[in-house]
Amino acid sequence: MFEKVFVINLTHRQDRWRFIVDQLRRHAQFPPHLVERVAAVDGRTVSLDQLHRAGLFSPLGWRRLQERQEHLVWGMDLTPGAVGCALSHILIWQRILTLTACRRPPGALCAPTLPYLVVEDDSLFPADFTARYEAVLPHVPAGWELLYLSGLDTAGQCDRLRVAEGVCRVPGFHRTTNAYAVTPAGARELLRCCLPLTYQLDTMMTLSVAQRELAEPYVVSPNCYTLRPPLVVQTTTLGSDIQSPSGGDPSAEEEQRRRDAGW
Repeated sequence: MFEKVFVINLTHRQDRWRFIVDQLRRHAQFPPHLVERVAAVDGRTVSLDQLHRAGLFSPLGWRRLQERQEHLVWGMDLTPGAVGCALSHILIWQRILTLTACRRPPGALCAPTLPYLVVEDDSLFPADFTARYEAVLPHVPAGWELLYLSGLDTAGQCDRLRVAEGVCRVPGFHRTTNAYAVTPAGARELLRCCLPLTYQLDTMMTLSVAQRELAEPYVVSPNCYTLRPPLVVQTTTLGSDIQSPSGGDPSAEEEQRRRDAGW
């Protein structure tokens, strides 16, 4: 099913680690050797100045990062927590390329037959995850590089971008990074598209859009699709180390996400 499952988890968030381990064991039923915990980067403990000098941020991204909290666009502008989240994923993409690098020819990828799964530690899996994934995967067009197993259709565009049962092109306002499958080619393309950072990572991942034969603009690089309804749901009841509170009811929001996923 997957070459490896990378699970992003802040070291001090043992509550989240216990939560996601239970999800993966009981619902996804991944064998232990397949799962690798990746220590998340805590954006509050890294030197943003050093990262800026290293070229991680675009000029606009760096300016917005200096703004006071009340001036930021919630869920879009960079924050220290969002920087840590982005670095955590970027390091995994680089790791995938290292794992799949060929000696000859230079720069070629010895791609495995299976994609990699990247999961954040606040992901909810359905009890029949494996059956659902295997049922929908044949409907995903060949050649995909990135497949969102979770995501928020914030502008209600996915239905107009449907390409097969349960599968849609990714609209430009698709959000969240909590569960996705990625190929080595997809990892390489994500590094090209997302750096330097101007916005939070889920926004950066959806900036390369085009409007072709379909009515709605959709992401064309990497070659990606999203599952609708989503196969995995991001819980809202564990709190966030990235975003400030949105002001809504976390329990009600999570219940709505479950309903949207057909649970």
